[in-house]
Amino acid sequence: MAAGVALPAQSAVADDGFDVRITVSGHGGTVTGAGSYEPGETVQLTATPKKGHVWGGWTSTDLDWIGARVDSFTMPASDVVLTTSFRHAIKPLKDVYRDYFDVGNIYSGPQTYAAGSPNLATVERHYSAMTAENAMKPDQLLPNANIDPVTGAFTFTFAAADAFVDQTLAKHKKVHGHVLVWHGQSPARLNSGPTGGTRELARANMERYIKDVLTHFKGRTVSWDVVNEAFVDGLDEFDPATQDWRDFLRGGPNGGWSNWYAAYANGADTAAGQSPADFVYDAFVFARKYGPEQRLVYNDFNVFQSEGKGEAIVTMAKDLNARYAAEHPRDKRPLIESIGLQSHNYINQTPAFACSDHTQLRKVVNDAAEEWQPGACSDHASVERSLQLIIDAGLTADISELDTQVWEAWNGQPEGDDRSQYRDLTDPSVKDRISRDGFTYWVGKITNRAELEKIQAQRFAEYFAVYKKYSTHLDRVTFWGLTDQLSWRSTHNPQIFNGDFSEKLSAVAVADPERWLGIRGQITDTSTLAATVAEAKAIDLRAYTPKSAAAVKKALGQAKAVLAKGGPQARVNKANADLERAISQLQLHKPHHPKPTPPKPPHPRP
Repeated sequence: MAAGVALPAQSAVADDGFDVRITVSGHGGTVTGAGSYEPGETVQLTATPKKGHVWGGWTSTDLDWIGARVDSFTMPASDVVLTTSFRHAIKPLKDVYRDYFDVGNIYSGPQTYAAGSPNLATVERHYSAMTAENAMKPDQLLPNANIDPVTGAFTFTFAAADAFVDQTLAKHKKVHGHVLVWHGQSPARLNSGPTGGTRELARANMERYIKDVLTHFKGRTVSWDVVNEAFVDGLDEFDPATQDWRDFLRGGPNGGWSNWYAAYANGADTAAGQSPADFVYDAFVFARKYGPEQRLVYNDFNVFQSEGKGEAIVTMAKDLNARYAAEHPRDKRPLIESIGLQSHNYINQTPAFACSDHTQLRKVVNDAAEEWQPGACSDHASVERSLQLIIDAGLTADISELDTQVWEAWNGQPEGDDRSQYRDLTDPSVKDRISRDGFTYWVGKITNRAELEKIQAQRFAEYFAVYKKYSTHLDRVTFWGLTDQLSWRSTHNPQIFNGDFSEKLSAVAVADPERWLGIRGQITDTSTLAATVAEAKAIDLRAYTPKSAAAVKKALGQAKAVLAKGGPQARVNKANADLERAISQLQLHKPHHPKPTPPKPPHPRP
């Protein structure tokens, strides 16, 4: 059917019947359902996209639908006009971001890799790195019952994790390990009771656990969350000049609970400088010792609170890295290399941008916007400002558990997390949630649920614009769930695919944030290239051989041209790699020792 053409009624209209008419935009599929119907009759609809296309749902003012994904309705006593559309499917996200960072998702069990499933098809199409949602957590690898209550001996259960890791590697995707040390989902005997309740016992158990796990997975993972969620929540302000980050760990004077903190407090020699907080340092030292090839990450939520929790975490990382550098001068790598921002975000609470004084994306920032509106910003708490703090501390970042929740209550009330209560945002029945108790934030702000999908897409576009702008300091962006329905917060509709794996507008926004935001050209991160150029310009090339100095001059000229003219991230990355390589291959002039002139033979006497 031609685009934009209304389908006529499929049969003559009866005296008391009414018409269903359908208008289609785009050439990517076919529809059925137009015709004449009696009031109360069920109208069956189909919309079948061609290969490589997706369907945009049904919109009808007569039915109060906007982009609804339904297959039937009851005919009213009036004519009904439906409009629909087809568009090209988004490109594979792993290809879109190949030159920026890895794009990942989670493995939730064997169903994720089930042959022939949409789960597997989505993983294979879009993602380059995978994290086990649960299979590599301490209580899965070492159940409490597998720690001998008398001797403390460990009996690991690696089978499920091995299956995940081996299958992931067979699909040519990277594995990120999650998690080694955490107050949650860990066996109690590891750090409490007669087998682990003292500082000495807990420390020995921690070393043994980390050694065994990292040795078992050696060569099969690229990075690990070493410590997870050690800080209390609700830390809105933190001043490193007057406050100690140790006071804000779970179990410390500001609340929360952690068996690791409690065990390390039991037997700590404070006079000798020991602290319950030492468990964080020990965990990273053991991870470096037994997994020197791994990139080591500290992972937490609400890190976007740049002047509070984010600042405390960065201060902790700087302190522990300085301590490690002093104690291990031969290891030139930072101990804590990356901060994982879990990024369980809300579209009305988690702004992407720093404001105009700090942002690198001024053209799309609106300093005056309310939190949920396009361009909303904050210097007090925003993704961009926190990334800047992390980068300024000499660290990299991971977006480790990304979702963007549309409703207000953090726990998805009143439905909670009951997946039987899940509804796509494209389900017309969702409209009643906008004004329901517990979902009241949007009252007076929006009029229909389709606006939520657009607001969510806007926020995802803003996040990925920020991620691209700081991409040379960002290793990985991992979505925490394949679809809305498969998310741990399913009733919050937090992901970029609907429950049937169809693309939401958020998927479109993620695949091309520049187009969504109206930005001309591609967002690139030239900060690392600019730093390498500055390094090269500071080198006195006269001290080096002409050939190696010429190579640096050539690469420097090309790098400066890229900075001046711009270009895709791949070109920026290549220019930086070429210049770094040329610098690394500089060769000093060999000392010149001229041969001494032999003395002239004495003149013979006459």
